[in-house]
Amino acid sequence: MEKTIDRNELWQLASALVKIPSCPSLNGSEKAMAEYIYRIFQEEGIQAELVEVCGGRPNVYAVLKGSGGGKSLMLTGHLDTVPAYGMENPLSGEMKDGRLYGRGACDMKGPLAAMIGTMLSVKRDCIQLKGDLYFTGVIDEEETGRGTEALVKNGPYTDGAIIGEPTALRIGAGNKGLEWMEIRVKGKTVHGGAMEKGINAISKAAKLISRLETSYIPKLEEKRHPLLGAPTLNFGTIAGGDQPSSVPGQCIIRVDRRWVPEETLEEVYQGLQEIIDELKREDPQFDAELRDLFEKDDLLIHRPFFTDEADPLIVSARNGMSRLEQESGLPTGSFQKELTVFPAWSDAGFISNETKASCIILGPGDLALAHTMEESIALEEIHRAACLYKNIVMEYCGVE
Repeated sequence: MEKTIDRNELWQLASALVKIPSCPSLNGSEKAMAEYIYRIFQEEGIQAELVEVCGGRPNVYAVLKGSGGGKSLMLTGHLDTVPAYGMENPLSGEMKDGRLYGRGACDMKGPLAAMIGTMLSVKRDCIQLKGDLYFTGVIDEEETGRGTEALVKNGPYTDGAIIGEPTALRIGAGNKGLEWMEIRVKGKTVHGGAMEKGINAISKAAKLISRLETSYIPKLEEKRHPLLGAPTLNFGTIAGGDQPSSVPGQCIIRVDRRWVPEETLEEVYQGLQEIIDELKREDPQFDAELRDLFEKDDLLIHRPFFTDEADPLIVSARNGMSRLEQESGLPTGSFQKELTVFPAWSDAGFISNETKASCIILGPGDLALAHTMEESIALEEIHRAACLYKNIVMEYCGVE
């Protein structure tokens, strides 16, 4: 790796990416990021293209074609970031005391830089892979996932995919599915002075929450996955009523439901609906409707994914770690080779379920710093990630 892209070059690339605004809600597009990465590949003689997804927002793809006979691999990550949320100098890209600072430093412009660096290194070293190696930078991951939706519908398609979310270079072999739902509890609005004639939707909603906490959530433990853990239900927001002197006629609860491979999406909805129906039978005044919060958006289902440890991609990742320990003179065990769970949703859910690709989540950075006002990433970890990716690529794709 050092022969073809040194640490400073890689770190300067990561810093440059942080300095490019790519929060769609602020500047409207990830286009500048996509074009910058596209130019890098063009200058290096790597085949690349910009593919518009929606509203002037393009994905950027690049490929190093293999000679044939090997497995194909995709290095993929998202171009967009969340807003600054009051972060001071979010686009500074400052490198200080061994760390890179700014919005997106770990989520996920540092990982993107490592993936780009891997592509450049394979090209500069004139390594002839047997399988194709792709880089895909996608839009809209932080919002509705339109970039990866376009990817899984139109290609490119590969045998394996590494999603570069920050895992502190641990192998994320799965994440839970994600469903956002709304429960609309109905009441009857009357003046507070005649409250006996009304139906208090907030009180009914409280009754529902209590029942879910005592009768529904504990049963989720029965569906625990060996690696991903148990499904969860989080009450994210609640809103109801107009003013203190009126009985509220409506209360809306929005929940985050994480689910595991042992469940189907139908079962996710059925379990909540059963509690609602149970309360309706017990209380004639209880009325509530359950719906998908994004039912009008026609989005892909955010299914869970899990990759078995015997999969060649995980084997290649573990072997790549061992090889890097030897190459770099690191103590054996410097990399944590046991599988872990990525605690948030990732594009691996789409890629794994909508294509035939095996997926892992593996990237530099600490997820706990993502989206915070202190977002940063260790520079050395970016370099180590690029070296690791290269080892994985050479084993998984094969070398002539």
